[in-house]
Amino acid sequence: MVVKESVLVQAIALVRNVSIAVSLLSASLSSLAQDKILKIYHDADRSVHTESALSIERGILTALAEVNYMAQGYALEFVKQNHRGNVIRSKRNYQAFINDPKALVMFSGIHSPPLIKNRKFINENKALTLVPWAAGGPITRFPMAENWIFRLSIDDSQVGAVLADYALKNKQCKTPHLLLENTPWGDSNLKTLTTAFSQAGIKTPEVSRFGFNLKKNGADYLLRTIDQKGSDCIVLVANAVEGAHIANAMENLPIDLRLPIISHWGITAGDFHEKVPQDTRVNIDLNFIQSCFSFNSSKLTEFQQGVFDNARKLFPDDIRVNSDVKSPVGFIHGYDLTRVMLAALENIEIVDDLNITRERLRRALENLTQPIQGLVRRYERPFTVFDPVDHPNAHEALNAQDYCMAYYGKSDEILLVE
Repeated sequence: MVVKESVLVQAIALVRNVSIAVSLLSASLSSLAQDKILKIYHDADRSVHTESALSIERGILTALAEVNYMAQGYALEFVKQNHRGNVIRSKRNYQAFINDPKALVMFSGIHSPPLIKNRKFINENKALTLVPWAAGGPITRFPMAENWIFRLSIDDSQVGAVLADYALKNKQCKTPHLLLENTPWGDSNLKTLTTAFSQAGIKTPEVSRFGFNLKKNGADYLLRTIDQKGSDCIVLVANAVEGAHIANAMENLPIDLRLPIISHWGITAGDFHEKVPQDTRVNIDLNFIQSCFSFNSSKLTEFQQGVFDNARKLFPDDIRVNSDVKSPVGFIHGYDLTRVMLAALENIEIVDDLNITRERLRRALENLTQPIQGLVRRYERPFTVFDPVDHPNAHEALNAQDYCMAYYGKSDEILLVE
């Protein structure tokens, strides 16, 4: 009996030891799994310009899904942040990114002011930033060789000439009027548009500015003032909310007083197409700039169709047909920029110190040699080593040849001008 009890005690002890060992192994594996994480942050306006933030997010996630959210054995975790269009809140979000030992890279949203105002802070803290929308010229041109911001989007330093050329050649404008948001983004466009029209032989255009608080009455007043100045077209730099008030105010004018609107793409970042429905749009002359790819009017290649099919599987409640991709440049650029980032990430050794890994990734982005297929185009050396004097466009993956004009179709889809 004593022998049996002894054997039983030994068996219980063995089971206990095995259980402890299994628990320790599980804890060790869990700890290891937690260590093998790289976080992809996204700081955008998820309050007012929700559609643009979601569009960028879906583009990023579609590209990450292609690699099963993994890179070199590390799980890629997506982290949402909302700066609500506020510069100070964006800086706080960046501080959280900087303090996170798992944070690899920060994607931005549509707004230029947070990036322009916080550019020095971002670069001094080596917060690797990828820009799939915000177009302000100064964003990627920090006056130091060690530049931590890369963009795959339209660049206001180059877009002014495209908008001016379209206004003059396609709309036969003689006296264009610049109607600009009163922000650093508007300031950036004021410089480039004024220069572009001057180079085309047009004297300095008339300029009107407006703030984020622009409402219907303010828009009506602006257009009446512009009419009194004898302008024959408007070059608009606005986001969706203010742009909608201006477009609706234009439709309210008598037919003979309505002017063509040649717009930056900020109006496509929200619910502009709902606030300015098709019944209104047919009564005004409105075009806006986009990058030269559209799920709706481009003949899709097998690769592009495959990307759309993957997105439809990932987001079945939101994307069923091509026109369901709202604020499409967000998706398109978010997808392409993530593919570029993933290609660069495969070219480096990831180490536990994320400061070292981010520095290696920054250099890898500047020295990509393998071609990367994207939606807008095939990227051959999308970025190069930045120099503020000799290579100011080094951190711009797209250029003016990648810009096209577009318009809204009957189903609120964005179509490229042929």
